[in-house]
Amino acid sequence: MNMIYYSAEMSGFYLEADRSLYEAAGSWPADAQAISDRWYQYLIEGQTKGHSIVPDEYGQPVLKAIETDYPAIAEAQKQTLISDAMQSVGVIQLKLQAGRALSEAESAKLTAVLDHIDDIEKISTVSVTGPVDWPLMPE
Repeated sequence: MNMIYYSAEMSGFYLEADRSLYEAAGSWPADAQAISDRWYQYLIEGQTKGHSIVPDEYGQPVLKAIETDYPAIAEAQKQTLISDAMQSVGVIQLKLQAGRALSEAESAKLTAVLDHIDDIEKISTVSVTGPVDWPLMPE
């Protein structure tokens, strides 16, 4: 059986079989602590389920739930939705800047997209605790 070591400083696992290579290179971690194969398998399984492996107060590896920053995600989505909406009326904006008249369909689309942007901007992302149900872009 190949002994497994964990280094809190390096946040990584090391195999006993590779120890001589690390030592020859002067890179075997001074804080390397042996862990059981069973614990290693538990940690790797937890990592595949969305947890991260972090050292505890004693330098031993433990699982920690990854905290999702929903407000930051929501704010990024908000900016993307506004940008997409603005791009959808780019030609209409160009026509207006050039002083050209808009058709009824273009005016209706511009109004609908501006209303859509207003609806998006009304949603506060500061205290979001999960996915946001964003308003759909008008057809």
